[in-house]
Amino acid sequence: MKLILMRHAIADWFPGQDDHARNLSTEGQDQARRLGSWLKTSGHIPDHALVSDAKRTYQSFAALELTCAVDLMAQLYLAEPATLRAAINAQCHHACLLLLAHNPGIAELARTLIQIPPAHAAFYTYPPGATLVLDWKPEGGSAQLINFITPADLGP
Repeated sequence: MKLILMRHAIADWFPGQDDHARNLSTEGQDQARRLGSWLKTSGHIPDHALVSDAKRTYQSFAALELTCAVDLMAQLYLAEPATLRAAINAQCHHACLLLLAHNPGIAELARTLIQIPPAHAAFYTYPPGATLVLDWKPEGGSAQLINFITPADLGP
């Protein structure tokens, strides 16, 4: 199956603000729209998405403008890699699954799934909007890199 691991796009932050309720910034909305266009033109179109229920992640998903089914999941908010992997394992019957969540968990999961990392400096920092596309074999847990991209790679 194809597996897409995406970190939410850039969000606003204000002192004292509840982290769970943070909105995407205007830049983040644009990032997510560009990432959605890239997913479609690259043929990486998920048939299902698992999305943290934090405001910035479901706003990122909405801005992707995908038509797949989506599960908003409270357990994905700031989740550890094991929790993220369990969510993926429960949905491994899909042809292409998108997991949209947060750092550090999403970056740590990406590093554990892939044997040969992409030659992209941003892979290790997994900035907002970072997107890893894998050919993942759920039965063995192995994954092969298809692509890794950040919003900065997509231009303005």
